[in-house]
Amino acid sequence: MPHTGFIDESLDRDEALLMRARLHVRGSWNRFSEGMRKDAIAAMYDAISSAMQRFLFRNVSEKVLTLEKGENPSDDLTLFKSLERSGIFDESVSLDDFEYIAHTLDNALEDRLDSFDETRFVETSHILLVQLGVLPFNVCELPDTISP
Repeated sequence: MPHTGFIDESLDRDEALLMRARLHVRGSWNRFSEGMRKDAIAAMYDAISSAMQRFLFRNVSEKVLTLEKGENPSDDLTLFKSLERSGIFDESVSLDDFEYIAHTLDNALEDRLDSFDETRFVETSHILLVQLGVLPFNVCELPDTISP
């Protein structure tokens, strides 16, 4: 994955997750441009998952994450629902959006991308990542992940 060994270990956990998300977004864009759809989808999903995990840390948002009794925040669907309930997303984001992204990942992992709509996937991911505070960012500020 594009983040392995390239994230500054001195970063706070939430900052490291943000860097991981941004590196995965860049990696996803690169993989789409190379025609590597399966890898691109997996990287984008990881970016969204990492971005959501950031909200488990208090200093990420003024909004308080609302977890109901028995909810496991390490489950991405549960975490998404909690973020939605906590007001992290506005009305432009819905559970259907996240389920679409997760379903697309499942299809990619099972090599079922015959009817894959890349435009919809990228646009839906973009909206989620803006709401999660990952986008926009300056690609030039990311560490170089190409080994010498």
